[in-house]
Amino acid sequence: MKKISLLLFGILLLMSCSSQLAVQSGSTEQPAKPASPANWYSQGKSTGDPVRKIDNFSKAIAAKPDYALAYLERARAYLKISNYQKAIADIDTLLKINPDIADAYVVRAKAYEATRYLNDALKDYSKSTELNPNPQTYLERANLYKQRKRYSKAIMDYTEVLKEVTGNADVYVARGVCYQELNQLDAAISDYKKAIELQPNNADLYYNLGSIYWVQQRWQDVADVWEKCLELDPNHSRVKQYLPTVKKKLR
Repeated sequence: MKKISLLLFGILLLMSCSSQLAVQSGSTEQPAKPASPANWYSQGKSTGDPVRKIDNFSKAIAAKPDYALAYLERARAYLKISNYQKAIADIDTLLKINPDIADAYVVRAKAYEATRYLNDALKDYSKSTELNPNPQTYLERANLYKQRKRYSKAIMDYTEVLKEVTGNADVYVARGVCYQELNQLDAAISDYKKAIELQPNNADLYYNLGSIYWVQQRWQDVADVWEKCLELDPNHSRVKQYLPTVKKKLR
């Protein structure tokens, strides 16, 4: 009888220890927490793959439907894969949440440009510059104005860019082209010369400058800059074609 009692006591003691171990074990193991919207957003920002970005930002939005920045970044990712309609849809949703995010209008403007809704693109660039005037947005709008042959407006925007960014030859060239189209030749010459100062080894810049001198019938100036063009690019087809005509006029 004594042996049976001891055996039962041992069994009960073993069960008690097992129960305590189970409780202790359970207290140290926490169930895995689902990723938060911020975590999904962070993962989306950290990858360079636009498809993975879209997946992560979509999970962030599913967990937090009013996550404005996730819509913005997903729209940018849609732009990367040329899914312009979804980019536009995301920005439409975002702007209902917060209409004061300047970058959102830029993203949608790019999507509108790609789908040839150019007036809508101009409106969005303009709204962005109202909220946050910066050289890049002015440049985007200037290029679109230039494309649409609205040269005066393009010149104003290029001028805004050049207030902040003075070392960009391409902006001087673009503004020079607009001046040339408006027959403001002295202003165009000034811009081309500034571009040449910044890129003295760019043969096309000398060709552009010479083309204005041609209109002004400044034949010696044409010859000088086009000869420089040929020094830099001996195979420049237009200069090779027309320089002999210029030299005949100088005889």
